[in-house]
Amino acid sequence: MKKLLITLPCFNEEQVLEKNIKTIFDYAQKELNDYDWTILVIDNASSDKTFEIAKKLNQQNPKIIIAQYLHKGRGAALKNIWQANSGYDIYSYMDIDLATDLRHFSDLIRKVDSGYNIAVGSRYVPGANAQRSFKRKFMSKVYNLLLKLFLKVDFKDAQCGFKAFDKKSIINILPKTFDSGWFWDTEFMILAERSGYKIIEIPVAWREVRDEIRESKVSPLAEAFKQLKNIRMMRARLKDGFK
Repeated sequence: MKKLLITLPCFNEEQVLEKNIKTIFDYAQKELNDYDWTILVIDNASSDKTFEIAKKLNQQNPKIIIAQYLHKGRGAALKNIWQANSGYDIYSYMDIDLATDLRHFSDLIRKVDSGYNIAVGSRYVPGANAQRSFKRKFMSKVYNLLLKLFLKVDFKDAQCGFKAFDKKSIINILPKTFDSGWFWDTEFMILAERSGYKIIEIPVAWREVRDEIRESKVSPLAEAFKQLKNIRMMRARLKDGFK
């Protein structure tokens, strides 16, 4: 039975953590019983009660493990914590807000199990259904267009927080990633694609999660400038043999 790590990077998620972990746990018990799965909650420099809630969940259930990464940045958190947990066959992560419909997760894992190195949820392949604001959809489309224009990528959606990786890609590609933040996904996929790894995008149902309690933590304008800088740096790095 293959060992599967289901990772939830969390920054100030006290409002949704306990409820959504229960949803993920119940799903895994029902749909992933042919895997030896573990849920990993990573507290990524939260300033609220996220880690206290995670500790309580860990005490209640040994299938839920916890870690802390005290510097902000999802990419750095995933890289460092995954490298410290080397005993798994499949590594995966999803956004704790469950913006991507959880029903697609089993398909994601089974694609990796069937021979793909990386499986990613995509909002831009046939069959996908993404509900988001015009502004964020426009910015995402422009971002992916820039990736194709300047970095010649084949994939259509780098930023959906719903991905799975086989052990080979974790061993060989993960150490080559440098970005600490949101560009990490793109960086990983570009390096894997350039190295000949098999990547598949699966269509997902996705909705923009925002309400009066929990506002988005990402500034679209600030993120856009940062990503343009990242694309430029990645292009230079690829010309240098992605060292």
